[in-house]
Amino acid sequence: MIEVLVVAAYPTVRAGLRALLEEATDCAIVGQAASFAEAAELAARFAPRVALVDAGSARGHELGDLAALADEQPDLGLVVLADAGAERYLPPLGRGRVGYLPRDAGPDAILQAVRAVAAGLVVLDPRAAPSLTATPRLALDAPAEPLTAREQEVLALMAQGLPNKTIAQRLVISEHTVKFHVGAILAKLGAASRTEAVTLAARQGLLML
Repeated sequence: MIEVLVVAAYPTVRAGLRALLEEATDCAIVGQAASFAEAAELAARFAPRVALVDAGSARGHELGDLAALADEQPDLGLVVLADAGAERYLPPLGRGRVGYLPRDAGPDAILQAVRAVAAGLVVLDPRAAPSLTATPRLALDAPAEPLTAREQEVLALMAQGLPNKTIAQRLVISEHTVKFHVGAILAKLGAASRTEAVTLAARQGLLML
């Protein structure tokens, strides 16, 4: 059974997505959220396999919260229904376990995407491919201050999608120290999130994905 968290700002949209999932015999709804912040709380509490997200009404900073959710819940699959122009704020395809569909995608396409993402795959609607696979408009200059050896180690583990607690265990350091290193990495790379930091580092040749 695929446990799914439904995320949509409008009650009518949530109801529609819920009805679609309720008709599927292999899906179970574990919660509903009206915002990405609420979704993060529910995801931490119920650990669903997939979040089905309508991002159509979200603005830039709200979509940034979606990227933060992807960082904080690396094992959570994301199926995102988004309008054109939202791609710069969405988690990158390289994260894995993501699906991007236009908001007018049909019920069958949405259910297939949920199942595929639950299986660890990436789903990309052909209509969304040009914008989502285009080269991000990110700074390609090397960081003004180079990363330390320890920051490079932390960055490599961040690229694997590991949370701070696991990174701390791998490197035999405290979780507080990991948070300090992550903050330093983001500052040096000029990144707003862990996902963006990994993407920038890879494009600058600091990381091999």
